[in-house]
Amino acid sequence: MNLLDNNLRLRPIIMPEDVAIAIPWYLDPEVLYYSEGGESSTKYDSDRVQAMYNYLLNKAEVYIIEVDTKNGWLPIGDVSLFHESGVPIVIGNPEYRSKGIGKRVIQLIINRAKELGRKNISTNGIYTFNERSCRLFESLGFTMVERFIDDDGNECYRFNLVL
Repeated sequence: MNLLDNNLRLRPIIMPEDVAIAIPWYLDPEVLYYSEGGESSTKYDSDRVQAMYNYLLNKAEVYIIEVDTKNGWLPIGDVSLFHESGVPIVIGNPEYRSKGIGKRVIQLIINRAKELGRKNISTNGIYTFNERSCRLFESLGFTMVERFIDDDGNECYRFNLVL
């Protein structure tokens, strides 16, 4: 089921076709820095992107984020709504970062969680140095409920939103 907000669409991932679309996102040093934990993050190849999506599909609803352009729908990132806990989001196309798209995406995910009867949404660990992501979730009413160190020694926050 597609989730829509005017010129923004979240569509369920199509495997394996969408792997090729996502590879450039997971080669981007900025994406890796903020999603994988700093400068030592390893770039993703096709096999690693496919393995990531296969893992996510067993634990979450996985969507490709698309914007409507004059040439049709353009994939720009991905987002997942975990069955238990987690809302990872990547705006992979740098032209669409810091334009409010992430906020619209998470609002669609919040609405979807409500449709599913969820009582709350929690994030996975968000690195404390990822201030943009922290501000995104706080702007939508999420509150920081935990500060912890992940397995790689990175300081993280966990946010929660009661629906």
